[in-house]
Amino acid sequence: MKPVTFPVTAKPWQEVRDAKLAERESKIPDAWRIRFDPEPVNLLSLAKDCGLLTPRELEITENYDATSLLAEIAKGSYTSQEVTIAFCKRSAIAQQALNCLTEIFYDEAIERAKWLDEQFEKTGTTVGPLHGLPICLKDSVNVAGYDSVVGIAAYGFQPEKENSVIVDLMLKLGAVMYVKTNVPQSMMVPDTDNNVFGTTRNPIHKEITASGSSGGLAALIKFRGSLLGIGTDVGGSIRVPAYSHGIYSIKPSSGRLPYHNMKGYLEPGAETVGVLCVNAPMAVSYRDCEMLMRLVAGTEPWLYDPSCQYLPWIEPKPLNRPLSVGIIRFDGEVQTLPPIARALNEVCDKLKEAGHDLIELELYRFQDISDNAVDFFTVDGGMFLKSQLDITGEPWSTAVANGGMYPCEKKGISDFHAYSSVRAELQRAWLKYWQDTANKTKSGLPVDALLLPIQSFPARPDGFLIRSHFSRTWNLLDYPGIIFPVATVDMGKDDIDMPPPLNDMDAKVQSTWTKGVRERLQGFPIGLQLVGQRQMEPKLFQTMDEIAKVLGNVH
Repeated sequence: MKPVTFPVTAKPWQEVRDAKLAERESKIPDAWRIRFDPEPVNLLSLAKDCGLLTPRELEITENYDATSLLAEIAKGSYTSQEVTIAFCKRSAIAQQALNCLTEIFYDEAIERAKWLDEQFEKTGTTVGPLHGLPICLKDSVNVAGYDSVVGIAAYGFQPEKENSVIVDLMLKLGAVMYVKTNVPQSMMVPDTDNNVFGTTRNPIHKEITASGSSGGLAALIKFRGSLLGIGTDVGGSIRVPAYSHGIYSIKPSSGRLPYHNMKGYLEPGAETVGVLCVNAPMAVSYRDCEMLMRLVAGTEPWLYDPSCQYLPWIEPKPLNRPLSVGIIRFDGEVQTLPPIARALNEVCDKLKEAGHDLIELELYRFQDISDNAVDFFTVDGGMFLKSQLDITGEPWSTAVANGGMYPCEKKGISDFHAYSSVRAELQRAWLKYWQDTANKTKSGLPVDALLLPIQSFPARPDGFLIRSHFSRTWNLLDYPGIIFPVATVDMGKDDIDMPPPLNDMDAKVQSTWTKGVRERLQGFPIGLQLVGQRQMEPKLFQTMDEIAKVLGNVH
């Protein structure tokens, strides 16, 4: 049997780039064009200030999360069409300001919204629980009739023939698809930049990265050009961008959300082995993430996607006891910078005051886990990616060239088997480590979840690559993790010099916190990560609910 390959366009990459940019530009109606000064550090007020959106459209896009907006649509307060147009317009503003979109299908979205309204008028009921909600997609999520370029010029003008399974299921639930969002070349670097669509900027601060690889998704949602989107995560790709924008996300375990017929940077089939990439929601509230996962589970995705396991959404029994939470403060390599350390301390203090049980833990076997993850990520040496770039003569993007991962030596099948053996041993070791926490908790039960940073540092300058063991550890172990904002950088509290660095990576992290540099991070969001055990997402959300009650954030 011949290897499966992706259809490609064999033209010079510059020609593909120019044509794709022109195509994208043509999809924004002239009436939705805006004039604005791109220089302001923060662009979050642009949608309100530019004058394009009506008061009702501002109300729709600013006053709700997805859960509450769906309730209003179901009551008839808003039509699907006016909601869809509002978010199409706001996403068009976001694109002009942030360069966050790749594929735009406003006309099709509005036609679907009209159909949904007709069905609602005929029957008096919604088509499904996501009726009329526009949902944005990462570029790797396939939509039939549209490209999935994923930052590689050779994939331009090769429209996908079928939807990704998760798209079909969200349509079945009544959702509206309207845009796809930008990613980095390779989707394996934490900056959203590629040679086709360029760099996506963070709306909070123009000099701070949008992160990656779901950076376009995060920028759009933070701008409220969308309330809910689907991205992916194989090493932090949904969680780090959510953190950098002060919004919410969850990386589920593999097998929970359908992943069939997605587009990646590896050769077809590679996504089914090794460290598994997963589809993952990002939203303006964590209850929106829970809603999306619960509703998709209700469609029985295991009947449509062979990669999905039989995982009905089973609500856990009430706890009727204080939480037991494991606290991890140090990633094993770099010291946690003052804003993150303070935010974690403040949350821990509030949890203690509420009577919850906190247990100090370590990031057990972090180096072994990190090494094993990198072994998997580099198993083909970047050769398939390079072969796709060579079709059009496209160079490595700056982020990939500076990322230190590709190109490298290609490994063989025996190496892959060895890596898999090591991974299984690490997963078994962590199961025991988690179970042994029962010896430290007041309840005599293992901890309910782990609370820790997603990075040891705030969102970093664009193009300044730093690794974090707090993120990819949970991909290798296949544990779910929720990202939620808890604080902002406050120079009145955080203007603290660091002790001497522990190593070169620690020195690199500390270079982002030197006097004269750290001041620009004032007011920047700081989030934390809540990690649960494999495929126990309902229990993880239950724990998140209890923490949210303590923090005073019911969303």
